[in-house]
Amino acid sequence: MNCSGLVCPLPVARTKKKISEMDSGDILEVTGDFGESGENIKRYVEKHGDSVLEFKIKGEDYYIIIKKA
Repeated sequence: MNCSGLVCPLPVARTKKKISEMDSGDILEVTGDFGESGENIKRYVEKHGDSVLEFKIKGEDYYIIIKKA
């Protein structure tokens, strides 16, 4: 899911909605171009019991792989 061009809280809200539609064990890839949103998504995912399998920030670009619990 590409969240480029979006700033918080939209990337977190879209990630939350997408995760709620997924089945346990499903994988979601989230990318964007506002590093702070990437950090916020990571915190949200970990706080709500899902797993961050990979997390990278390069400049303002972020890349996250999430596994639904």
